[in-house]
Amino acid sequence: MQPLPVDGPQRIGDYVLLRALGRGAMGSVYLGRSRGGRPVAVKVARAELAESPVFRERFRREVDMARAVGGFWTAAVVDADPDAERPWMATEYVVGPTLQQAVETHGPLPEQSVRRLAAGLAEALVAIHGAGLVHRDLKPSNVLLAADGPRVIDFGIARALEHTALTEAGVVFGTPGFLSPEQVVGTKIGPQSDVFALGAVLVYAATGSGPFGDGSTSALVYRVVHQEPDLSRVPPALVPLIVPCLVRDPAHRPTPARLLSMIDVPHLDDTWLPAPIRTLVEQRHTELRALPTPNGKPPTRLMVEDPPAAPAKLIPPITAKQVEKAVRAVVDKVIPAEPVKKQQAVGVRFSTSRVADVAWAAMSGFVTLTAYALTDSARGELIIYPAMVICLVFALWTVRLVFAALAPRLVLDVGPDGLKVTCGPKERKLPWYALSKVKVVYRRGKPWLVVWLVNAAGEPETLGYGTFKPYKGGYRAYPLSHDKGKARQGHDVGELRSALAWYAASTFDPR
Repeated sequence: MQPLPVDGPQRIGDYVLLRALGRGAMGSVYLGRSRGGRPVAVKVARAELAESPVFRERFRREVDMARAVGGFWTAAVVDADPDAERPWMATEYVVGPTLQQAVETHGPLPEQSVRRLAAGLAEALVAIHGAGLVHRDLKPSNVLLAADGPRVIDFGIARALEHTALTEAGVVFGTPGFLSPEQVVGTKIGPQSDVFALGAVLVYAATGSGPFGDGSTSALVYRVVHQEPDLSRVPPALVPLIVPCLVRDPAHRPTPARLLSMIDVPHLDDTWLPAPIRTLVEQRHTELRALPTPNGKPPTRLMVEDPPAAPAKLIPPITAKQVEKAVRAVVDKVIPAEPVKKQQAVGVRFSTSRVADVAWAAMSGFVTLTAYALTDSARGELIIYPAMVICLVFALWTVRLVFAALAPRLVLDVGPDGLKVTCGPKERKLPWYALSKVKVVYRRGKPWLVVWLVNAAGEPETLGYGTFKPYKGGYRAYPLSHDKGKARQGHDVGELRSALAWYAASTFDPR
């Protein structure tokens, strides 16, 4: 928990805000206290989302559906106002760390704790799916570890955000490594997508890392679609439970209800968590009890009987526009260009190398000098003339390599908007909508990025290096690492395939 921002709101609806809990794609989350003293988590939408009528309607629909979610293992919605200047929703506050925080701090959970976690999450999904929702972003940071069992939070929020202007701007909802294959490739998403994420969460809980390892976003999503999960460190007794969840075909994954019947649930008690995490939960309870009430006095217990001070004595609420103006002023002074830099950093870049040309030029120059020395020291025509020919040939080859080393590098950028090939001041942009297919092809043992254009697209001009030459109805767009060793070449091919699988899922041909 962090102190409230200096210029942040002090009250939302009937809830006095006590601490800041975090920020996300939707907005900010605060710890609040109701009039009766009950702690709640208050989520307030971002100002730019609040200005969208489409978002407000989706938010309202999500609140209605979230209220219908029952079950033991979700954080219940207790209040909401979708029509406020900035829409907000209050949920039950669960005292406990997230699964991600617990594993990062204390390591993987023991086998029995993972089974208890699996049972709680499966039962939560039964309730969520029964209310007509698909979570879409089940991950370790969305699972809270309470003393009596896990809780799933933020269900339905990704659905409320989807199809707003944010998605049009290239923002991807979901977490790489926990996304299902159908989410990556853009096919229909259903309840079984949450089952895949559940399997990935259980691997993380049991091993400390996801089933598809670590790395860049493009590498993770490529492995999700094209590689088998790594279960080598999962305890053998848990493998039969996890494997069915991570099947690529959604139709072959078990339902959450079926999972519950497969799990040998341990005895239900308050000791399901390892001792260090139980201690952490108890510390959170202590911190919560020590927080001041609205009248400035620390409560003696979690629920207080005396009502807080009269609203007239509280700090008056400020408007959302005042909050937004103050926050933007601070951000402009402290980190003025951070959002732009993050957007510019999106994508993967490949570039031809000067190292190979310089190395070959040095070697060719050495042969030239050696041959020239032979012409001076040789006494017979049988040696002089061949040496002169060798000297001339390698001298010309050295000059060519030197000019090649000084020439502009060929650069390939793969990003949300498409491909861009650059050579000095010249560039060729290929938006994804202009491509009917994109593929990595080996020609004479060398990998090329080959693109096929839609019928309406014009023929691109070459930038040198053999780029944009016709190839089987398409065009060779970029020579991938031809000037690098086999090991580096294989690595770059994998990175390019991963990037294409992420950014061009509908047009990328992985074969």
